[in-house]
Amino acid sequence: MNNKSKKTDNSKRMLLSSKLLWVFSMLVGLSSFAIYPFLPDLIPTHWGVSGNIDAYSNKAMVFLFAFLPLIFMGLFYIIPKIDPKRKSYQLHGRAYELVVFSLVIFISAVYFITTAVAMGYNMPVDTLMKLGMGILFIIMGNVLSQVRHNYFFGIRTPWTLASEAVWRRTHRVGSYGFVIAGIFAFISALFKGTLSFAIMFIPLMILIVFLFVYSYLIFKKLEWEDKNA
Repeated sequence: MNNKSKKTDNSKRMLLSSKLLWVFSMLVGLSSFAIYPFLPDLIPTHWGVSGNIDAYSNKAMVFLFAFLPLIFMGLFYIIPKIDPKRKSYQLHGRAYELVVFSLVIFISAVYFITTAVAMGYNMPVDTLMKLGMGILFIIMGNVLSQVRHNYFFGIRTPWTLASEAVWRRTHRVGSYGFVIAGIFAFISALFKGTLSFAIMFIPLMILIVFLFVYSYLIFKKLEWEDKNA
């Protein structure tokens, strides 16, 4: 099979996957109409650091939660079309598709978990959320190095956007960082309260700050090398 045939097959698979994800997102949204009559007047909408519910909203909020996957699908569909570097999405299409798929499934899972708790089912929401975020981080880490230069998808700092070389190097380092962040998220699921929160979010905050500074330093290094070449 030549490269052209492989690209055609990949495009067909991506198109089929995209259509299935659209259908799935619509079904998730429509499910809210079946669930709504069985919900109490107030449903949980936020869990605190302790893992306990600390905010409730009118049950009509279930429609927003249910249609979020479809809203995000629309956003993800538009982004490649309005990005000035839209050709990059043809090069990292599989990475983009995997991240979109993962985010839509994650948001859908949050909706179903929330409605299950509202209906009286006992769910380990805190643990499930941390495990879900850990999976998301690891997936992102595995595809970051494939992401080509663009304005919406990836690690966007002033210096990665200004230089493709800085973009590549930052994403290569970031790919390892997000996998490590995912591992910390898994570890945090073993604990409760403030300690669990710290185990998950402190490494993530360090990673974000590090990548910001790293992209700047690499930009200045390459700039200095160009001037002294």
